[in-house]
This record gives sequence, structure tokens and C-alpha cells, in this order.
Amino acid sequence: MVNNDYSIKLQKIELLLTTLLTIIQEQSISKSNLKIMTQKELLKQLNIAPNTLKSWENNGLNRLEPPIEGCRTIYYKVDDVLKFLTK
Repeated sequence: MVNNDYSIKLQKIELLLTTLLTIIQEQSISKSNLKIMTQKELLKQLNIAPNTLKSWENNGLNRLEPPIEGCRTIYYKVDDVLKFLTK
């Protein structure tokens, strides 16, 4: 019974992630050719906590930092996020 509940929850999570990925892909197609998002935009788009994003970085998600001194904005390529979430 416990395994069945666990399996159902995993299926729901997988469905939600697939839906989120579809939304991100559709929005990235409609935006500019750069296909990058700020950290703030990504956190809001995926509705995740900063610690979750930090964990993803520790597990291989690449971040982009501009080579401008004093600029603290962090960016992510949408393609990199999609690849990370689907691996």
C-alpha cells in the first residue's frame, strides 16, 4: 500500500514537471533569441526556493555570470535548465 501511494505521488510530480517544462519551452520560443533568464525569473517561473536552485547548481546546472565587475545578476540558459531537468 505504501509503495502504491509513493508511486502515485511520483507520477503526479513527474506530470507537474513535464507541464512546467512545456510551459518554459513555449515561453522561450516566444521570447528573444537569447533564451536566458535571470535567477529571479527562473525562481518565479518554476516556483522553487533559492536553495533548490543552489542544489541544482551543485548537481551540474550551469550558471552564467556577466564579466562586469560589481554586477551580481546571475543568468541561466533556458536550454541548460531544460537539459538538466530532463536528464
